[in-house]
Order: sequence, then structure tokens, then C-alpha cells
Amino acid sequence: MADTVTTQTIADTSGIKYVVKLTNVSDGTGETTVKKVDASALTFMTEDGNRKLSKIWYSINTHDNKAAVELLWDGTINATMVLLSGNGYWDLRTPGNEIPNNSTSPTGDVLLSTKNFASGDNYTIIAEFR
Repeated sequence: MADTVTTQTIADTSGIKYVVKLTNVSDGTGETTVKKVDASALTFMTEDGNRKLSKIWYSINTHDNKAAVELLWDGTINATMVLLSGNGYWDLRTPGNEIPNNSTSPTGDVLLSTKNFASGDNYTIIAEFR
């Protein structure tokens, strides 16, 4: 069996933004560096790593308080973008603290890993890139 996952593009507007909704209901196997955003297949995201995480809404529901979801910038050496647990919303654009792509030789892709997920654990993440 495998985790039940979805990736839904909400907005992909050239020159403006890319918004994606990610969901998972885990069977306990979890996800390890799974490509969730393929820059080469999108209008807004670029393969040069010039995009930034601007806003993120998240709900991470787990049995283990050490469980989390990690979003990574893909590259020759991947770089952690955020590590999420619990529920929340971050608007990083307002204070100018957007999270840039700092991977080595970036591809523009976004990867995801779950940490310590058990059967029934789940997440919903909406991420906006600008």
C-alpha cells in the first residue's frame, strides 16, 4: 500500500505567482524527497531557482509530536525550505522575508519528505511562490 497523496495547481500565472495545494493521508510508509513541483512543467516556476516561497498555509496532523513535513528546494545539494508541524499560516512577503532557493545548482523543483508519519497521519499544505 502507499500514502494517498494529491497535488493540485490553484494558480500558475506567468510573471505573477504559482500556488499549489498538497495533501497526504499516510498509511505509515511516508514520503521521502518526492518531487511535488516540477518547474519545467509550469508557466511561473523557473528552472533557475529564482522563485521564492511567499506564503504558506499548513495543517499537519500526526500522532507523534516529533513528526513533521519538510519542503526542500531541489538541486545537486537539496536545501530545506521549511519544516512544518501543527497548523498555521505564514505571510513571508509582507515583512520581506520570503524564502529564496538556496540549493546548490538549483532545478527550481520543490521536494517533500514526511518525518515519523504513522498510519492515519495527514497534511494539507497550500504554498504560494513568487
